[in-house]
Amino acid sequence: MADEADIASESEQLRTDAALSGRERHALPETRHCHNCDEIIIAGLFCDADCRDDYEKRERFSAMRPRNSE
Repeated sequence: MADEADIASESEQLRTDAALSGRERHALPETRHCHNCDEIIIAGLFCDADCRDDYEKRERFSAMRPRNSE
């Protein structure tokens, strides 16, 4: 049986999934710079897993924020 914390966590995950599914994802180009910290890299999109995770976390957060329509 699920407790209140489990129900709240599942509800939050459903909202996050809905926000992300409605957002068009664009493939990041390889620019020889980390997309998170701008460090020069030989290949790939990020200099390490921490930068990748940080970038993805910010992307998820921005997908959940309401957009102003001014």
